[in-house]
Amino acid sequence: MKNLLWVLFLMPACIFAQEKIGNKIYKYGEIYHSIEGATLISFESANAKLMSKTLEYFSDAGANIKSLNSVFLPGTEVSEDDFTDMLKKNNIETLILVDIIDSSSAMMSRTTSTAYASINQKKEKSRSSSDSKSTTTIKGKATSTATAVSTTKNVNYITEMSLRLTIFSKKDGFNKPLGVIEGRATNGSPDTTADQIARRIMRRMVKALDEQNAF
Repeated sequence: MKNLLWVLFLMPACIFAQEKIGNKIYKYGEIYHSIEGATLISFESANAKLMSKTLEYFSDAGANIKSLNSVFLPGTEVSEDDFTDMLKKNNIETLILVDIIDSSSAMMSRTTSTAYASINQKKEKSRSSSDSKSTTTIKGKATSTATAVSTTKNVNYITEMSLRLTIFSKKDGFNKPLGVIEGRATNGSPDTTADQIARRIMRRMVKALDEQNAF
């Protein structure tokens, strides 16, 4: 299994001609009818929800697909012989490996306050505005109270992520990639999780594969 997985790293995508096939989606190699028959997908970085969504995207596109985790428990050490036997027993014709190949992050300071603090801040502003029009100065504790219930914290979030999807086929004994798909997505919101960004890229990848008649 290790030898098979290392092929992904030993054969860089740059040896193939690059072609844009979608929104920030690029292909290397030939992917026409590259995903056929029973298909197994490995996405080690995916949590349960991301893996479920990935399977859903492929199934909706017409692929007969299941996760490697449905055959071997996550984290299980598997020998190359056992892996090869599993491919034969399940009559796997296509193997797909997905990896996160790059990601960038940023830090943002975010201040939040309760509804009580916001109301008092507005009252204080209203008071200040009224006081400026009269000669009477009124000083209250609203500002200090509002500040006491406001919270500022630093939020670390993903600003960019890239995925690589590599397709192997039984036709050549899963010896070398038929094609490679790379996708990228950017993000400007600290409320967007890494899982959501990965789902966005995966959805675009499957759409591009479908449009390229990969299934």
